[in-house]
Order: sequence, then structure tokens, then C-alpha cells
Amino acid sequence: MAEQALVTFFYQSAFTVLMKKTLMIFSYRQTGLSQLAENQRLGEKDFQGFNNILVFVPNASAEHHDPAVYEWKPSFPITYILPQDAAKTAPRAANIRVCREGDHFSVGHCDITVFGSTDAGLSYLAAAEGVTVYHAGDLNLWHWREENTLKEISRAEAQFYEKVSRLPRDRIDVAFFPLDPHQGGLYDAGANHFIMAVRPRTFFPMHFGARAEIANEYARRGISRRTVVHALTQVRESVLIDFSGPVPLVRPTQPSKTQRLGGKGSMVDLSAYIQEDPFAHTDLPVNLREDKGVNP
Repeated sequence: MAEQALVTFFYQSAFTVLMKKTLMIFSYRQTGLSQLAENQRLGEKDFQGFNNILVFVPNASAEHHDPAVYEWKPSFPITYILPQDAAKTAPRAANIRVCREGDHFSVGHCDITVFGSTDAGLSYLAAAEGVTVYHAGDLNLWHWREENTLKEISRAEAQFYEKVSRLPRDRIDVAFFPLDPHQGGLYDAGANHFIMAVRPRTFFPMHFGARAEIANEYARRGISRRTVVHALTQVRESVLIDFSGPVPLVRPTQPSKTQRLGGKGSMVDLSAYIQEDPFAHTDLPVNLREDKGVNP
């Protein structure tokens, strides 16, 4: 059993997981993100001292596949793991591993199993240094009851339940899974089923955009004997997870003022709220109180 893992959030679905000499990077994006200041981007200082750096690309969309990742120095021990659709725009290089659902392989001492998605692309299960990490990519219970027919809803639910049933139960230490506010009242349906069916030891919401209060509220009420739910909502916000006990201990680290603010003021983006109709993109409640939607 692993002892510790350091999890860091960047934006949307981008996370890093650090364990001893292994660094995992999931769904990293920096191009076109005003929320991610230049001094908060991944760079050389983040890659020092690792024997194995794994960059996971869930699908070919701009939200998950940023060409900037290929600009990192080739002298670092980096391996890129991506689906076939993303490979079309990736450079041809020996350190790029193109995969498909059902593949199982090792990179260094990291074992990787490739799972599917209910949208484009793939999801990944990666085990290294005694820690098993799952990133769902765009796997979710995608449907809208107000717009879809009963047949479409039934098909979407069956596909999602089948994909989740393939995941190992009680074996995932760290899980990243979407909470999408565009789904309105169904925003947490996929996450709820995933936690009940797979029972990861720790769970981190993602894909919530500027709606940090959604992730925070889900973590607040996500009480379970088997799964610790924790929300990371600030750029470069990190937690250290101790797996030595029967229940994982998730301890927030204290990022510097520069990390949190990027030298340019609060990293919270209120653009989602500044519009004539604050409910234009979701039917979830908007809450602008400082103690709910904005972390100090």
C-alpha cells in the first residue's frame, strides 16, 4: 500500500499526481487560458528529479490536448499516452504511445490500463509507487432529460453503467471524475454512481469550469465510509494524501501567494456570472457569497 501522493489541480480536468520518483500529468492545457498565469504553468522546475513522467491525453479536443506539452524538453523522461484521434496532431516521436480501449502496458515501473468513455476518447488507470490513479476523461452520464427522448436517455444510461462496470472495485486510490454544471440537476448523477460502484479511496471533482461552488458543495456533502471527497478549485492548489491508515488523510498544502494569485489578483474567474442571464448555461443556483463560491 502506498504511503503518500501529492495531487495538484490546474484547471478544468488538468491534474498532476506525484509519488516518489513518478509524476503523472492528466489532461493538461495552458493555451488560451486566462485563468492560468504564465508563472503557474507546468515547466522545467516541475520536472526535476523524476525517473518517470507520464502525460495522459484523454481525447483530441482542445480542452484535453494542448500542443504545448510537446514543447517540454526531450531530455526529461517524458512519455505521452494518447488515443488515436489525438495522435493525428501529435509529433512523431519514440516517446509517444498511442493506445485504444482495452490496452494494458507498462511504461517504466508504471502499469497502465486503458478504459473507454461515453464521449470521445479514453479514460486511464495508472498504478505506480503503490498508488492507483484513475482519470475519467469525458466518461460521464451524459444526457439531458429536458431535451433527450426516453430512448436516448435509456441508451446513455446503459452505456455509462456498462463502462463503469469494467473498472476495478475497491482498488483505486485517487479518482478524478466530471461534475458538469451544464447538465443542471443531473450534474452529479454520474459521479454518484461512480463512487457507489467503484468505491475509490479518494475522489476529486473536475470539469466544473468556473463553478467552484459546485465542487465545494459536492465535497461538503459527499460523506462516505469508503470514499473521501475533496474539491480542489484554485490554480496550483494541492493536497498531500496519506494512505497509511484505514481512511486516507487528505491534508491541504499551503501554496504561496504568488502561486494562488499569479501576481495579478484573485484567480477566481467570474466571467460565467457577468451576463444578462446568470442561468443562461445552467439551472443550478448561482451563489456569489465569499464563503461559498470564492476561496480566500
